[in-house]
Amino acid sequence: MRISFVPGAAGITINANPMLDEPFLASFDGILPDVRATADHVTVDFPRSFHPDSTGYGGKVTLNATLPWAIEVRGGAARLDADLRVLPLTRLDLQGGADRVRVDLPAPAGELVIHLAGGVSLSDFRRRPGVPARLTVVGGSTRLRLGERAVVAAPPGTVLTDPGFDEAADRYDIRVSGGADRLTVD
Repeated sequence: MRISFVPGAAGITINANPMLDEPFLASFDGILPDVRATADHVTVDFPRSFHPDSTGYGGKVTLNATLPWAIEVRGGAARLDADLRVLPLTRLDLQGGADRVRVDLPAPAGELVIHLAGGVSLSDFRRRPGVPARLTVVGGSTRLRLGERAVVAAPPGTVLTDPGFDEAADRYDIRVSGGADRLTVD
């Protein structure tokens, strides 16, 4: 399954529940999106006037944790809070920047790719203990942290890698195609 938020997501909480009978449940505050579902894809389409910094949007999405999911946000994410610890996540793709994003990641089955296209600020990704990660930031970055390693200012192309990443079958590969400020991977 795949869920897409277009043109972005602001004030959204995502969680997972293995007890759902349906693939997902959703409720929204303020301006309502158009929600379309097919057998394998859910699209949450906000009005074209949407801007990720807007406070007129918000909502909660619960995904069925018995199904594997890919989550994508196209157009920017702001104030996104996702507890995905019990979700079989196949990919997380945030396009258009991320501001104040917090994600509790599930245990990966193989390599879990997390792609952040655009700049990232004030964001925190919490991983499963003992699972190694690699963090690649294409643009320059400030206040970057991967586990116990912290970098105050890093040049473009910085790569931080946990020991054992190359040998691990199950791991996180976090790629930021822009710059980052205050990005933490715990």
